[in-house]
Order: sequence, then C-alpha cells, then structure tokens
Amino acid sequence: MAPLTLERDIRRAIELMETLEQSGEIPASKLAAMKNVLKSDFCRAVREVYEQVHETVDINHPPEIRAEAAAKATVAAFAASEGHAHPRVIELPKTEEGLGFNVMGGKEQASPIYISRIIPGGAAHKDSNLRRGDQLLSVNGQSVEKASHETAVDLLKNAQGKVRLVVKYTPKVLEEMESRFERQKASRRGRAPQ
Repeated sequence: MAPLTLERDIRRAIELMETLEQSGEIPASKLAAMKNVLKSDFCRAVREVYEQVHETVDINHPPEIRAEAAAKATVAAFAASEGHAHPRVIELPKTEEGLGFNVMGGKEQASPIYISRIIPGGAAHKDSNLRRGDQLLSVNGQSVEKASHETAVDLLKNAQGKVRLVVKYTPKVLEEMESRFERQKASRRGRAPQ
C-alpha cells in the first residue's frame, strides 16, 4: 500500500477556495481565514503526524475505520503534547495510610484541584496510574471541578473501600499554578522569587 499523503488534497482544497472566492458566493474574508489555516505550520504539523500515525496503525479493517483511528490518535498526540488529556478513571484502595497522594488548589485559590505529590509506597504509588499533575475531576462520582480545597480533601478523607477518581493529566497548568503560589509566598515575605 502506498503511503498516505494529504499535501496534494490540501493544495486542491485551497484551489477550490480560490475558485469560490472568485465566484463571490462566500465572503472573501472567510475563505482567506480558512486558506491561512490550511497553509499554517500547525496544519502542516497535524498533517505530518496524521500521515505517520496512519502508516503505523495496525488495523485490519476498512480504510475509513483506519482513517478514523488515525485521526483519534493524532488528536490524542497533540492534546498530550500540549499537556491536555482525556479523563481517566482510577480506582484506588483506601488504606489506613490513606490514598497515597496530596492535592493542592481549589476554588478559593482560583484553580482546579491537582495531584501535587505521590507518596512513595502509598496506594497511588503502588497502583502507578495516578500522576503528579493530574487534575482531580471527581471523587466517587462527586465533582470537585469547582470545589474548595477543603471540600475535596474531605471527600478524599471520608471515602472508604475502593475510591473511584476521575482525573486528567494537565501538568503545564499545575506548573503555572505552583509558580503563581511561589510568587505569592515570596511577595508576602517581601522579596521576589528566585
């Protein structure tokens, strides 16, 4: 099977837009914006990743299913590279030592609740699916997306048995939040952060 290349298709789409532009059927500004997107470095990068993924996807299914799988993998790759991911469900056993992680953030700090530390030897560490930088979305079905720090901690402390967490990995946001906290602490002490 010949390698998939979309560059020719993108060039053809741009040509068709230019024909539409000349016809006056669609406002030129809208077509110009779309052409700029198709000519952008970002679109080129997406196309290149898609083509690579399409060639490496090992599915013995019709071409449209292979194309859909490649498209989903491409979106996931770009989301992960930007520090965003799809939500994951993690179940951890509650032990006498707790769940084995710390959280930070909350609505009073104008930030989501994040996993700030995985405690070595704890339940989360042993399970190895929870990561520092995961945003905590819910605990046993109760959303903590707009919760205070105290509310999230209470839900975690009061949970028993298997605790079902919904999280998504967004480390860049955690890094920004930690940096902001450090600047706030430094300004309260009367000196700039180092």
